[in-house]
Parts: sequence; C-alpha cells; structure tokens
Amino acid sequence: MSVRAVLLGPQSGRGDLGPLLDELGLDGPVATITAGWQEWEAEDDWLSAESGSEFTNLELYTRAERVWAADPELREAHRSMQADLRLLQDLHRRQLSLAADAWMELLDTSGPERVVGPERDAALQAIRDLDDRHLARIAEIRSHFEAATRVHDRDGVARERADVERILTTTPVVLIEGGHVAVLLNRIRLFGLRESLAQRVVLGRAAGSMALTERVMLYHDSPAVGRGHAEVGMAGLGLVQGVVALPDARHRLRLDEPVRMRRLALRVRPRRCAVLNRGDQVLWDGTSLTGPGLAVASDGTLVGWDEAA
Repeated sequence: MSVRAVLLGPQSGRGDLGPLLDELGLDGPVATITAGWQEWEAEDDWLSAESGSEFTNLELYTRAERVWAADPELREAHRSMQADLRLLQDLHRRQLSLAADAWMELLDTSGPERVVGPERDAALQAIRDLDDRHLARIAEIRSHFEAATRVHDRDGVARERADVERILTTTPVVLIEGGHVAVLLNRIRLFGLRESLAQRVVLGRAAGSMALTERVMLYHDSPAVGRGHAEVGMAGLGLVQGVVALPDARHRLRLDEPVRMRRLALRVRPRRCAVLNRGDQVLWDGTSLTGPGLAVASDGTLVGWDEAA
C-alpha cells in the first residue's frame, strides 16, 4: 500500500511516531506544522526524542504574526473575516438546533413506516442541506476576503510562503499536529500550502487529522451548554476523502450509546466516522481507507474499517 496520508488520534505518550515512520518506510527529514499550539508552537523538541527523526518546524503561527505586524491592513481584514465567520457559526448553530430536535423527535415517533419514514428522511436531509449551505457560506466569505486583499500577492505573505516552500523541497513528509483546528487551517490557507501538502506524505495528529479531511465536525456529547448537536465547523483541506475524523472520541462522545452514535453516522453519510483515540490510526492511499482504526457503523456500533465499508 502506498500511503498518502495517515490520520492519528491524540499523542499516545508511548513514543510510537518513530515506529510508525519506519513501518511506512518514510525516510528523511520531516516538516512539522504546530500552528494549532499557537504561542507554544516552538515547544516541539520532544518530537525528535519521540521518533528519532529530524524535524523542521515550519513555524506558520510565528510567520503569520510577522505578517500581521508588517501589514496592519491585512491583519484587520482577516480579523473582520473571522468576526463574520463566528457570527455565521452562531447562526448555523441556531438553525441546526431546531432542525436536529425535529429530526430526533421524528426518530422517536411511532407509526406506519410508509408514513413516518419519508418524514424522517426529509428531516435528516434538511440537516444535511444546512451543513452544505453553511460550508458554501464559509467559502463565500473566505473568497471575498482573498479577492479583496489579494492576500497571496502581498509582500509579507509571499516572502514567508517562499521560505516555507524552500524548506518543503527537502522534506517529503509533513506532520500536522493538533491544538486549535481553526487556527491551524487559517495559517495553512494564509500561506497557500494545500497543493504542496498534497505532493507529500502527510501525518495528521488529533486536530491535524481533522484538518486533512473534507469537513471539520465540532462535537461533544456532554457540553456545558446546549444539547450537544455536532456542528460542521469549517471545510478541511480535503486531502483525505470519505471520512470525518473524530479524535479523542473516548472523552467527547458517548461511544457506548449506539442510538446516539447512529445519528452521527447517518448525519455524515456517505462519509464514515473515524474514531481516533490515543494510538489509533487510519491510512489513506489516495483512493481508499484502511485501519487499524475504528469506524462508526450504520447501527451506531464501533467496527473495524473493513466491516464498515
């Protein structure tokens, strides 16, 4: 199997990164993206100790801070875009709450399937339509920002990107660590790195695994406020397809409640949910996914990838 990407759960603390690189036959230096750690981006010395490999941090968070400092106009435009996106997320959350509650009520409604079934299906489709529209609106807002600022043509951005691309010419493998997934994706997009990442083997850990997929789901079955409906947060890079990554699922989802997990599995179809706890991994070869990770089956139970296909 020729691996193009690997989705990983949170750090296991067992030093398993090195053996994974050896198992996949990935030699040579590794570039790291730790922008999701924000101001702690540079605290990555332990990675070399964990794996025995040579790592070069791309420092995307620090580079973005330099860009903002040198280009206040771009910084303010980016802040304005982020404010619009936060408002949009709140509006989506309100609509989703109503639609999800209606669907859950219909799931609990008894009656002839020929009558109730199509209404359940329509309620589910309404949620999926909300998700798709939300992603389209996000793309619209981002496109407006990029066109209005000509972000990739600005001197500071172009200079930092050229330096990143120089480093990537000698690093065939990239490790994207976790942290704040929105910050992580914002920095990757700021420097236009998607295509460069697509030409390399990419390992995504925790939030980094979410960033590699087509869409990022925000989820927690026991939030401090609200019903815990999973939300579409943003589009991912789309370097791994057909899957929704659920890192740290053991602590965020009620995996032992098949009825609840079934709702999530139905929601994201035709994509499958990858349960990524510590030590879990899912491999992508460009066309298909294999374990040894777990997926959520259509009945809400946890199964291996081959069983869920």
